Parts: sequence; structure tokens; C-alpha cells
Amino acid sequence: MKTSVTLPMIAGSAVLARVAVLLAWVVIPPVMAGDSLRCGSRIVSTESIAPAVLAACGEPAYRDVWRYYDESYARYVGDTEVWTYNFGPNQLLRILRFRNGKLNTIETDGYGFRAQPDGRCDPTDIIDGLSKYRLLSYCGEPAAKREIGYLIADRPRDGEPPYSYGPRGRVFSPSYREEWTYNFGSRYLLRRVMLENGRVTDVQDGDRGYDTP
Repeated sequence: MKTSVTLPMIAGSAVLARVAVLLAWVVIPPVMAGDSLRCGSRIVSTESIAPAVLAACGEPAYRDVWRYYDESYARYVGDTEVWTYNFGPNQLLRILRFRNGKLNTIETDGYGFRAQPDGRCDPTDIIDGLSKYRLLSYCGEPAAKREIGYLIADRPRDGEPPYSYGPRGRVFSPSYREEWTYNFGSRYLLRRVMLENGRVTDVQDGDRGYDTP
């Protein structure tokens, strides 16, 4: 259950700028972008290999590797990588998901933005649906992270090729989950952020934060 921050907030032009960026994301929610992406004069499409995408579009603004725990073999499987391209405020963010080195899906994530220089944010900037790249850009690295990615048996996701492991060919669907904890200092409560497959799914208040040297 989501709770609200009850301690004082910080106001100012920087906050207004962040609100504007958040509104730009809310107006255009994440959607599938199709099976191709134009980078300058070159076009990449699903099934393209990662080096070809890198040659056409350059280094992404953010790379993220999703790891899942495969109970059949008691090991972590890290075959999914997500690249986020930020082409600036006049174009949509592009999220490219690779499976086993090949481009699997292309999504949009609202309008891009200029990089935040300080990586600071208010507790209320963290909202459901926020992508991991936006969260890191607004708020920086959390004080603590916990990875709880795993494979869910017999529940393939729409548009997501299933995993098949084990002698009886059981079908698995990947679910990469993380818990991040943000500390905004002693004037605020800690914020526990749950992410699933690269997006915020829940935000809760924790204990009172603490000041760092």
C-alpha cells in the first residue's frame, strides 16, 4: 500500500523543472514503438544484433542487464539487456530490449530531456510507472539496492517470448524485480521503491532518513 511523505518539502525553480519533465512523461505513457528505429540516416529493426544497433545509433544513455534466477539449474540467467536512448526534449525516449544479443522490442517512454546535473530530487518525484532511467536521472543512485529477479512458471507475458527449461519443457516468464531505498536526509522519511522489469511499481515510506557527512 502506497503512503505519502508527511515531512517538509523543498520548493524552487528546480522542482518546477522536474515537475514539467514528469508531466511530459505522464502525457505520453510508455507504449510499443513498433519494430524499427531510425538513427540519423540508418534504420535498425527487431532481430538486429546488438553491435549493429550500436554502430547505427551510438552508445545508449543507459544500459541495464536483467538477471533471473533459474531454479532448474540453481543459477542466475542474464540474457536480457535494456538500452535507453535519450535524443533530447524534442524526441521520445526509446527503450530497446535485447534477448540473447538480438533486438527483441522497441518501446517509447515519453519525451526525452536534458541530463539533470545534480541528480537530486524530492521524495514525491518518485511515482508509479517511472522508468529506471528516469529515476536514476532525477534522483541518482539509491542508498541501497536489493535484486530479486526470477522466472515465473507457466505465465508468459504478452509479446514476450517464453523461456523453456527443464526436461518437461515447462514455460517460464521473466520477472526482474528490485527494491531500492532512497535516503533524503533526516528531514524526510526513507522511500522504498519497488521496480519490476525496469519500472517503478510501488513506493512506500520507511523509517526516518539520516544525514550523511
